[in-house]
Amino acid sequence: METPNTKIDELILDYLNQEIGEADRKALESWVMDSEENSSYFRKTCEVWLLSGTQRIRDKYNARRAFELFKAEHADEFASARNEETFKKKKIIPASLLRNVAAAAAVALVALMAYFGGKHNGVEKVKEQFADIVIDAPLGSSTRLTLPDGTVVTMNAGSHMVYSQGFGVSDRNIFLSGEGWFEVSKNEAIPFVVSSNDIQVRVVGTKFNFRDYPEDLEAIVSLKEGKVALTNKLRPSSSEKYLNPDQRVVLDKHSGVMHIESKDASNAMLWTTGDLFFDEELLSDIAKELERYYDVKITILGDNLRNLRVYGHFVRREMSIEDILEMLSATNKIDYTINDGVVTMREHKNK
Repeated sequence: METPNTKIDELILDYLNQEIGEADRKALESWVMDSEENSSYFRKTCEVWLLSGTQRIRDKYNARRAFELFKAEHADEFASARNEETFKKKKIIPASLLRNVAAAAAVALVALMAYFGGKHNGVEKVKEQFADIVIDAPLGSSTRLTLPDGTVVTMNAGSHMVYSQGFGVSDRNIFLSGEGWFEVSKNEAIPFVVSSNDIQVRVVGTKFNFRDYPEDLEAIVSLKEGKVALTNKLRPSSSEKYLNPDQRVVLDKHSGVMHIESKDASNAMLWTTGDLFFDEELLSDIAKELERYYDVKITILGDNLRNLRVYGHFVRREMSIEDILEMLSATNKIDYTINDGVVTMREHKNK
């Protein structure tokens, strides 16, 4: 027995399989834009279908039969597709997977309407409804993910990233608080933009490391490949600066001064493989990074010590926090104690 949406389901299937004709595409677009209910049904149908793995079945003789079986297996999800809040509350899949699939379905919806309508009111209306996708990397571990445009991001411990569910449709804007290594998919038509409260990086396709934790005194961007444009948000009137490969910019968040220096960018990404590499960085910022990695509390006594710059390379996966503290103290500039899980650093006193 056919349901009222049988014909629409067939059009959606053709659309997802990239087999839809121009006339049917227009009909589907018209139906989707006819009401909020239809728009929600299309988006949620895409989400459930993408989650099922059915999209991997491409044989045109079996696709319709597979889709019917899929609908029967996921009847509850389809029933709730007309009620977005009910759908969200079901939690039948990991949240991280739902975020990625929701983004893909949203892109499918806008792509469908933009195919005919460009920037007409329907597209803009849907884009306004996109929710932000929020991803947090927990303390003590990094998180690796692929964005809807194919860009690969590795987020360092304690980092927080936000982007629109419509990412890749009309912009590729990301807000990052923390540190991330980006391997950006090239798209000259839509620049890739990473922003924090202090600095903004704009690229087309490249590999770079972005670090700006709110509690750090400096923000650092290191470029491995390509070219990036930098905006100092602490001094909006200043002109853009540009990085070439194996250069980095260091922004002093107290003074607002941003300077560029030559550095091997390969070192900036060592954290993605479990290493800790500090290239003349402030001990105060290094302490915060150790706190994020080892989930400990570190107190530094004395401004001279907090402003000490340190060079060091540590293999985190093989070293405990005590091992690293011992190596730091071997410089004869730092003494430390550990009491009740709290590390206290002091200036070394010659005996």
